Amino acid sequence: MTAVVGFTTLAAQAQLTSEWEGNAFVRYTTRYVFRGDKKAGQSMQANVQFQPTAGQNGFYVGGWANQPFASERNFEFDLYGGYDYNWQGFNLSAGVIGYFFPQSSGDETSYSYEFNVSASREIIKNWGVTATLYYDVRLQAFTPELSTGYRIPYSIGKLPCSLDFSAFIGNSSVKKYYPDATDATIRTSCAKNKDSYAYYGATVSTTVFFTKNFGASIGVQYGDTIGKAVTVKQVGGYGKDTSDNLYGYVSINARW
Repeated sequence: MTAVVGFTTLAAQAQLTSEWEGNAFVRYTTRYVFRGDKKAGQSMQANVQFQPTAGQNGFYVGGWANQPFASERNFEFDLYGGYDYNWQGFNLSAGVIGYFFPQSSGDETSYSYEFNVSASREIIKNWGVTATLYYDVRLQAFTPELSTGYRIPYSIGKLPCSLDFSAFIGNSSVKKYYPDATDATIRTSCAKNKDSYAYYGATVSTTVFFTKNFGASIGVQYGDTIGKAVTVKQVGGYGKDTSDNLYGYVSINARW
């Protein structure tokens, strides 16, 4: 699941009068890249999320989906939720993400779930840093990640806009690539090829707000891995992809 960019970059959100706020987008992307590794080519993505109004404590819930254009790549949808708590200028969060691949078959991974905890802080106005720890239970994968983002407000005529910069770096140690594998060869190979690799990426995007609650974004992103092994079989999307991981997207965004 990719980070939500534009309306939700590092707490740079408009204050609403209600205790809860929501946001959503529909996006075309030239590649689906997850933690630096390409999972699919051209895709349509959608996300919807509800969370406490910025600066307040409370639960958040959301869903995300990726539909690749290529028929050989599986549809994916994710459900997630957690709790945000503000303390001494820090935003602390704990949550869980479920990854689902309903078109999987054979030895392909059909689902997985991951717990996460994070702490973020605005260093100066519109610039923040976030540290997150993830643990995927089925893949037995431990992943620390550090990310940062900076927002520059500007305008086109009377239309408010923002220019957003973000970057991330992390390391993932995976012990069990194929939790649903029944083939003995695959299980043995995975046991011998436990993988630990670094990943990184960056995004530059701009958002134009046509109204208070509606806008559009365009962005360019890059993501890659360092030291990721090539596995014997691409199951559940895992394995090093060596193609160009520079990609772009356009999206329509809404908030309420």
